[in-house]
Amino acid sequence: MTVALAVVAGCSYGVEAAPPQSRPMAPENTVAPPTPQTWLGQVCSALAPAVRSTVPVPATVPGDLAGSRDRMVAYLEDRATALDASAAGVNRAGPAPVDNGQSTTATVVDLLRERAASLREQREALAAIPANSDATLVGGLERARSALPLPGPTVLRDLALPVNLTDEAASVPACRMLSAS
Repeated sequence: MTVALAVVAGCSYGVEAAPPQSRPMAPENTVAPPTPQTWLGQVCSALAPAVRSTVPVPATVPGDLAGSRDRMVAYLEDRATALDASAAGVNRAGPAPVDNGQSTTATVVDLLRERAASLREQREALAAIPANSDATLVGGLERARSALPLPGPTVLRDLALPVNLTDEAASVPACRMLSAS
């Protein structure tokens, strides 16, 4: 054992420390900002869940108000989740590659999150109505339905895309699909 310690101790004897290495002045992990086309593609793709719904707004069935409530509660949650997903996607895309780009992104993300929160409030209020309270269920379903007009594709696109990028948006497939929604 003492022989092994002597050998290990002897290995470090006389070894000089390596000279300090110079470090580059710029951070090593710099990422170039996205091109306008890349950013537009990310934002338009992110907005798609908010503006596309394959499920129509559930109808109120007079003979099945409790079922109508349950379907509307599920629909409101589905739409709120889609708005949240769109907000997260726009946020991931980062600031628009234009002057004051962060404000453009923040406006759209805030709008999407506010609408999602509003739909969840309506969902919670509707879910709390007892199934045997027909008059209250009808009123709750009407209130939930009135909360549903969501910003359409052109409103969201116009908010999300800086004016000086609208011409470029026409060449981005995801933005063209959004406009066609």
